[in-house]
This record gives sequence, C-alpha cells and structure tokens, in this order.
Amino acid sequence: MNERTPVIREVGQRAQRMADAGAWSDAGALLLSHEDGVRGSPSAAALLAESLVRTGRAREAREWLASVMPAIEVSDDRASLRRATVLNGAAHFVLGELDRARAGFAEALELARTDGDDALVARAMNNLGAIANIEGDRTGALALYNLAISAHQRTGNTRGLAECFHNMAITYRDLGRLREADELEQRSIEFGRDAAVPLIVSIARLGRAEIALRRGDPTFAEATARRAALEFAAAGESVLEACAHRLAGVACTISGNYAEAHTLLDFAVERTEFHGAVLHQAESLRARAELGAAVDDPTAALRDARRALVLFEQLRAADECEALRRWIAGLEPSSRALD
Repeated sequence: MNERTPVIREVGQRAQRMADAGAWSDAGALLLSHEDGVRGSPSAAALLAESLVRTGRAREAREWLASVMPAIEVSDDRASLRRATVLNGAAHFVLGELDRARAGFAEALELARTDGDDALVARAMNNLGAIANIEGDRTGALALYNLAISAHQRTGNTRGLAECFHNMAITYRDLGRLREADELEQRSIEFGRDAAVPLIVSIARLGRAEIALRRGDPTFAEATARRAALEFAAAGESVLEACAHRLAGVACTISGNYAEAHTLLDFAVERTEFHGAVLHQAESLRARAELGAAVDDPTAALRDARRALVLFEQLRAADECEALRRWIAGLEPSSRALD
C-alpha cells in the first residue's frame, strides 16, 4: 500500500497538523472526506483510526482497522503498522473487549521493542496498566505505569507523561490514597500544559473533581465537571463529555438536586451506550442506580445496578462487582417490601 497521490500526502499532513493541535474531530472529518484515497496510505489510514478512537467512535475505528490492517501489514511502513496495532487494542479496550485489547497492546509492545520505538513501548505499557487497574491488579498497574513513565522521561515525551500520571492517579484514587492521587492529577495538568494539549488538562481536572467528590466536596466537583463537559463538547469528545455529565450528576445527587441529577445521568447513560464505551456506561448506570435509591425508587435503582453489574462482569472488574453485589443485596429487601 503506497502513498498514491500528492493530494493524499497533503491531506495526511494537514490532518496530522490538526491532530497535533488536538483537533481530532477536524482531522477525522478531513480524512473521511478522502476515504478512498486514505485507504491507500498507511500513515493516513492509521491517523484516521486514531481520530476515531480519540473522539469516542471506537466501533467505527475497529471496523476501519479490520478493513485496512491486512494492507498495512504487507506494506513497508513499520511506523504505521505499530500505530495501527496499538490503536486496534485501544478500540477493543473502549468497547470492553479486554482480551482482544490486551492482545493488541502486547503485539504493539513487541513491535515497538523490535523497532526501538520507545514512545510506543511506553504507550503500550500505559494501556496494559489501565487493563490491570480495571481488573483490580493495582500493584501490576502501578508497575506498568512506572515503566511507562521512565520510558517517557528518557524521550522527553511530556504528553505521554501527562497521560501516565493521570492513569496512575486513577489507581491511587481506587486505593483510597486521595492525597497522592490529587498530586498526580496536578502533575498531569502541568505536563499537559507543557505539551500544549488542552484536552489532557481537562481530563486531569475532571480527575481532580472525582477526588474532590470522594473528599466530600460536591460543590467543587460539580463546578469542575460542568466546565470540563463544555471543554469536551467543544473538542468533539463525546464520551468524555458524558463522563463529565456523570460526575456532575453524582455531585447533584449528593447535594439533593435530584431533578438535575436525572438529566445529567440520563445523558451520560445514553451517550456512553450509544458509543459502546462499556466502562463509562457501567459507571453511569451505577451512578443512576444510586440516584434511584436516593429518591426512594428501588425498582429503578435495581434495574440500573443489575445492568451495571453485567458490564462490570464483562470487564472482570472484581472490586466493582463485589461492591455492587453487596449494594444490590442491601437494596433488594426494600424492593421486595414494595411488592
């Protein structure tokens, strides 16, 4: 597969400049407007896949990669092969297909090590760490993140460092170590600014809002989440926008603003389901179940909780499954009492 025409080369270069500036939606739209030609360009085809993944269109990315990977694999463009391979893992990750995601990241890691691509070695380990964290292996996740951070430090990749520090913050948050988690989110913000990537800054700010919520500050959490939602919407980041709505909805539930919480959480559930973002859909359903319990609607609460449990089981998220089963068991007697 060759870079067949000067037009496609120019389109790919323009799209890459957009992506470098964080305008992933614009980059994807440009590439899709030249879809037939992009198929003949390994680099442009991989860039289109990344734009789809980064804008919450994981199903489309998975289908696109399935159609172009055979040609990329027989091309002499190893860089695009490495990029497409890790993106294939990323698409499966978003869709909750963790075995395929792990296989994709492991293959990308092997390719990166063979080719001496330190940046991709770090990226693949960061992604494998995210899988380990979902499955409850916090020690394994932190070990992988530390390896990824060391690799990014060697290459001076500030963007990669920002992404790793945010993921590490999630693990510390899940461990209940909120002070360290907040410090890591602040480091993520600093590196995101150094890398001139506003999206990462917004993601880390949302992470700080989640920590604030766990510290008992729903007012700060709601305000920060609403700001992040606007930033994600402007960037075309539909799934991240839904995540911000979910967090704002949880804050409203805690504050007793139940009508607004319903609006926000309905948006989060519907948007994440539409995009097939399994982890975020499970979290949104769980949040809406908690709202149902807060407004004394155990039937709705149990319906959402059971749907969330199915998704967490798909992800093999052991800690979340155990906690949710206990929560459901505690709610079921009150539900039976209404019958």
